[in-house]
Amino acid sequence: MLKKILFALKSNLGLKFLSVVIAVVIWYAVVNVNDPVETNSYSVRVTVTNESYIASGKQVYSIDDNYKTVTAYVKGNRSTLNNISSDDITVTADLTQIVSLDTDPVMVPLSVSCPNVSAGNITLSRQAIPINIENVASKTLPVSVSRGDSVPGSQYEVGTMTPDPETIVINGPESIVNNIASVVAQIDVTGMTRDGTRNATLQFLDQNGVALSEDTVNDDLSFDGDISEVTVSVDLWKKVNDVALDVDYAGTPASGYNVENVTTTPETISVVGNDEALRKLAENNNTITLEDSSITVQGADSDLSFDVQISNSLPDGLRLTENEADAVTVSITILSDETKELHVDVDNITTQNLDSTQTVSYDTTDITVRITGPTADIDDLTASDLSLSINLNGLKSGDFSVPISVNNLPDGVTADPQNIMVHLKDKATTPTATPTATGDSS
Repeated sequence: MLKKILFALKSNLGLKFLSVVIAVVIWYAVVNVNDPVETNSYSVRVTVTNESYIASGKQVYSIDDNYKTVTAYVKGNRSTLNNISSDDITVTADLTQIVSLDTDPVMVPLSVSCPNVSAGNITLSRQAIPINIENVASKTLPVSVSRGDSVPGSQYEVGTMTPDPETIVINGPESIVNNIASVVAQIDVTGMTRDGTRNATLQFLDQNGVALSEDTVNDDLSFDGDISEVTVSVDLWKKVNDVALDVDYAGTPASGYNVENVTTTPETISVVGNDEALRKLAENNNTITLEDSSITVQGADSDLSFDVQISNSLPDGLRLTENEADAVTVSITILSDETKELHVDVDNITTQNLDSTQTVSYDTTDITVRITGPTADIDDLTASDLSLSINLNGLKSGDFSVPISVNNLPDGVTADPQNIMVHLKDKATTPTATPTATGDSS
């Protein structure tokens, strides 16, 4: 029986060996079809070890953001690669492996490892990274506050924003620290309707106003205190609209002249303020007095106009609303003692030669007529004593500037010539009703 088995094993050895080879080839092919060998790439952050090798009380290292991550190429079966993520791969820059500290920049070799993958199946996009070794610097900067585009609730504006802490001490490589120009606490005040405190996110801006990257702040800088706990106290100020403007002018007009009228453009403004300032504003009948040394009528014998800043006259605790222009035009009417201004309603203007098919309208509700004459003749004149008229002869639909005639003036009294803008339109045509025929019905 044993001889038969040995004979069967020894017979046709060539065919049997060929069968084994074919089986191995088929197995290898099946494996490669179902679980092929591939290469995947992973972005991996570099881990620095043995930092104390360089970092000391006077010197520190920094790595440019472009070199803080590398690409790892891992070769393996698809089933293996599918279970690998960037977190499984460790790329290490061991500072004790620096070849020379005399080069600029100093180069640090990289090593890589990944569980269940041999080192021979992992390659890196770079074999070493440059680091900068420099002196440690420290700088203290004030913290400013920005709310960006966020706005509080209706009828409120942000009055004051106070950060806590108000200054911050920054430590790190001198090339980075010395390039920091300002520190800004970013907050969001959207919808706020009462005073409160907001958590802030700090931004560090360089000399060009560009924010340092999060990696640079987290990896290369240190601070005296926890920058994650910076807060901002926000005080809201309430809006007040239709605040009137009064004008405090200096000087006296020329002999024989007087100040007839003082107006401002705009006539009213909108302000915001704290509670105490708004209380005082209300006590003053919501009126702000413009006090500017440039507003003077000294020696004037004609009308004057001044452009002044409103903010210069606002008391503490008040400011203009964000959309209010910080400018006002003050117009002062100067008349001689023999000059007078009367305001006449445009409805009292007589229209001569107005075509019966047209209507007339004006841009204003009244006009100012300036008359000049002996004081005894003009003192008692009123607007109702004047007779104004315009001649529309030959004018059709359109807009026209026409002269105003002032009639019924006493002898020796004259009126300054002036025009008024009129708008002529054709009257709307009323449709004629069609008579309805009626008849007997049987």
